[in-house]
Amino acid sequence: MKHPLRGLRRQGILRETNRKRSKNKSSMVKRTAFIHVFFSLRVKLITSFLVPIICIIFLGIVSFQKASTGIRGNYETAALQMIHMTSEYMNFGLESVDDASVEYSSDKNIKKYLYDQYTDTFDKISAVSIIENQLIAKSATNDFIKDIYLISDSAEAVASRSLGSSMRNEGVYNEFMATKHGEFVLNNIMKSNWFSEDTYLDEKLEVTQDSYILRLIRKMQSKSLVIIDIKADTVKDILTNVKFDESGILGFVTGDGREITTSKKNDLIFGDKEFFTNALGSTVAEDSDYVKYNGAQYLFLYSKIGDTGSMVCALIPKATITSQADEIKEITIVTVLIACIIAFIICYAISSGIDKTIRNTIKKLKQAASGDLTVEFDSKRKDEFKILIDEIHNTFINMKNLIQSVHQISGEVSVSTTEVNDTSFSFLKTTEEISNAIKEIEQGIMQQANEAEECLTHMDNLSKKITLVSDNTKEIRQIVDNTKVSINEGTYCTQYLNQQTKSTTEITTDIINAIETLAQKSQTITNITNVINEIANQTNLLSLNASIEAARAGEFGRGFSVVANEIRSLSEKSHESVNDIKKIIDSIQIDTRIAVEIAKKAESVLNLQEDAVDNTTTSYRNLNDNVEKLMVYLNHISENVYDIDESRVSTMEAIENISAVMEEIAASTNTVNDTASTQLNSVEALHQSAGTLHENANELLSAVQKFTV
Repeated sequence: MKHPLRGLRRQGILRETNRKRSKNKSSMVKRTAFIHVFFSLRVKLITSFLVPIICIIFLGIVSFQKASTGIRGNYETAALQMIHMTSEYMNFGLESVDDASVEYSSDKNIKKYLYDQYTDTFDKISAVSIIENQLIAKSATNDFIKDIYLISDSAEAVASRSLGSSMRNEGVYNEFMATKHGEFVLNNIMKSNWFSEDTYLDEKLEVTQDSYILRLIRKMQSKSLVIIDIKADTVKDILTNVKFDESGILGFVTGDGREITTSKKNDLIFGDKEFFTNALGSTVAEDSDYVKYNGAQYLFLYSKIGDTGSMVCALIPKATITSQADEIKEITIVTVLIACIIAFIICYAISSGIDKTIRNTIKKLKQAASGDLTVEFDSKRKDEFKILIDEIHNTFINMKNLIQSVHQISGEVSVSTTEVNDTSFSFLKTTEEISNAIKEIEQGIMQQANEAEECLTHMDNLSKKITLVSDNTKEIRQIVDNTKVSINEGTYCTQYLNQQTKSTTEITTDIINAIETLAQKSQTITNITNVINEIANQTNLLSLNASIEAARAGEFGRGFSVVANEIRSLSEKSHESVNDIKKIIDSIQIDTRIAVEIAKKAESVLNLQEDAVDNTTTSYRNLNDNVEKLMVYLNHISENVYDIDESRVSTMEAIENISAVMEEIAASTNTVNDTASTQLNSVEALHQSAGTLHENANELLSAVQKFTV
């Protein structure tokens, strides 16, 4: 009896299994749908349309970057050039002021007055008047000059304007020199010293700092000063007249931070900023860089003005520089967005039409796949899909006609396969009987082939013996040929040796003749030495006579006596040398006689050697004649062996032909047997195929009946 809980547990397991299968099937369907959508034609079309859009976006980004870089570079270059020109103009004006100070420092009248060299009061007053007029004229004609002051410790100050009573005090010069600026000027005599402010002189000259922006002080050789104030209004007018960007700030800044700017605010723009301090300490005369000012990015530009320590500075908002590039950026973004929208609309319209056509076609194909071939394919499109659907429609029409034909023929095929099955069974029996008969014929032929092979073996042994005799004959003939060659070589060698012996004999004869000639010449040398010996004796006698005459001459013949002694000494040495030569010649003659005797003995030996060589040559010739006779007999033996070998070859070929024919017959029998076996297997396979064909015909008939045409 089954337990009831076990049945409930099994049912629960089955329900859980079915639920999991249903869930897996659902997830698989969703996954398939997602893959279908992801790889759908619509997604591909949209992707293909997005590719050029992405390229356009990339082109816009690159164009914006290029335009921004170009615009910013051109703007920076133009702004820096404008700052440079402004700096050059101000430098030109300040140099004219410096030239004026140099002019006054070298003016004779001014130097004469300041050095207090006028003795006449009237001349002094006249000189002061002339100097004041010069200063007033210069300040009136030079826009940069506000006022000019000439100060000395020995004369009253002279200026381009009226001075207060405090400047009449002659102690102003010494008091100024005690200040910080005075010490600096004292260390730079006859040089331009620029200051942006001077509290002591402002008080004495009764001027305010707002009235001037720079002050030039030049010390002359004596205790005198030339002081020129630069108009602040002139600098401000120059900055105002420069066509500078309204959003930017242009300024003139001194080395200690005083500035005149185009800003409407009174705040310090440049003087207290780090970027200004860095520019002031830089060795570069002009440059530009982006800095942060009031929380925003600005382009800072500067250009130094000569040796004054001042600079023309400017600040331009970065937003102003890139405004044109921002316009290009906005136009590019709008153009890209419009292009994306238009491309998406076109792509959606095209993909929707294609998707609708494909869905309709797939629906009808599924209907046809289920067996309903009465479905018709049509489309209102006029593009390639129209051609595709028409071809699908024609394909299904042809398929319907084919299935109708197959339906009609399948019945006839079923009947024919039954007849083929019966015929193949009869053919199988007949083929088995033929195969048995062929096997009996094959056994008889194999026995004849074995007997022919045994005969061929005996003939092969005989052939080997005949071949051995022929090979031995050939080896003997080869030995004889080698012997004949050796005899010819020996004959040639003996002949060559005979020739060399004759040459040696001739050379020996020549040597004997040369030695005899040498002996004759040695005798001639002996005669020459006798003559020399006689000359030496006569010289000795002459020396003796000279000595006697020198002794008779006494003191006057002493030099002649020395010559006689030298001649005697030379005669004795010649006599000794001649004796030595005579001994050597005697020795040479003895050696020459011995050499002649030895050469004659060698000539006798060579004559005997020549006779021995002639005998050897005769022996080689006799041996050669005997070898030639042996060659004649060997040729006869070789011809007989060759005839036997030809008979052997003919017999072997005949036996080999018989054996080959038997082997071919056996092989043909094997081939026929194999063919019969193959045919038997084929007939059996045919019989099986006929049965299978009959079954397939019935299945085809059943399958065709499922289609509705």
